[in-house]
Amino acid sequence: MLLAFSILTTHYSFAQDIHFSNWQMSPLNLNPAQTGMFEGDGRLIFNYRTQWRSVQVPYTTFSFGGDFNLNKPLIKGTKEALGLIFNHDAAGDGKYTVTDFKVPFNHKFSFRKDSGLTIAFGVLAGVSNVKIDPNRLSYDRQWDGDAYNGGLQNGENFQLLSKVYADVALGTVIQKQINRKWLLSVGYGISHINQPNISFYNTKGVVLRPRHNESLQLKYSFSNISSVMLEYYGNQQQKFRENLAGLTYYHTIEPKTGTILNIGFFNRFGDAMVTTLGLQHNNMRLQGSYDYNYSAFKRATNGKGAFEISFIYIYAKPKVFVPKTRVCPVYM
Repeated sequence: MLLAFSILTTHYSFAQDIHFSNWQMSPLNLNPAQTGMFEGDGRLIFNYRTQWRSVQVPYTTFSFGGDFNLNKPLIKGTKEALGLIFNHDAAGDGKYTVTDFKVPFNHKFSFRKDSGLTIAFGVLAGVSNVKIDPNRLSYDRQWDGDAYNGGLQNGENFQLLSKVYADVALGTVIQKQINRKWLLSVGYGISHINQPNISFYNTKGVVLRPRHNESLQLKYSFSNISSVMLEYYGNQQQKFRENLAGLTYYHTIEPKTGTILNIGFFNRFGDAMVTTLGLQHNNMRLQGSYDYNYSAFKRATNGKGAFEISFIYIYAKPKVFVPKTRVCPVYM
């Protein structure tokens, strides 16, 4: 069993990181350069994902984040933003758990000659913890000859069941308002630059390999009330590759309150079809998604994939009007 446990921890070094089908609703996990890329002063982000509920060992992921734009720029002509991310992911019979605390920072450049262009560079630093609960597993020695007996000693001696490590990521985003109808956003990020060792026993080579991700959003506005967005997200960690692409349609229900309905259809190539449904009202946005699994694993999942719910709230301080000149009263 100890050998199997070592193999398990080794394989997890090449496993997929925390990710969401609602990737556009989890910008801080997507790319540190997405920090502060919104109109407003601050933003709160919540994501929840439950995957493969039809299987006995489902995956559950929770993420909470927040970021805000700094009032005073560090460099003239730029803007900066700072954020905080908390992630919690649990999977398998042994509750292999990953918990993250990360701080992203973004540096945005705008240009007088091209007010529609913004280029951002981001860096992320944080600490993560991985752990497992061996008491949730079953062992050969707990077979009493007739049935499994969890009260029997498992015969194993796990010296370490938790590991803390540092993690570093970089990213960049380019946004371009091409004209009144077209808006383009392109991003690239790289995680685990420092290749942290995640072995409970510091076994050499059991590290998180760098993960690369790309994102693209191309929005076309038909009118003031309707638009469509082409979206692509891809990431690669060693030989493992994920590609997710599709279209989202936005329709304004009530312009005065900024109430917008959106529906999207995506394909995670070789794995699942994803549908999304969202509603935006003023400075709040709620979106859900569901994955319909069609890969070879559908025999175990019965085609059921993952359900996600995401929420974003943006707040802005009221702007007080201050006249450029003071008008003195005229006395008779």
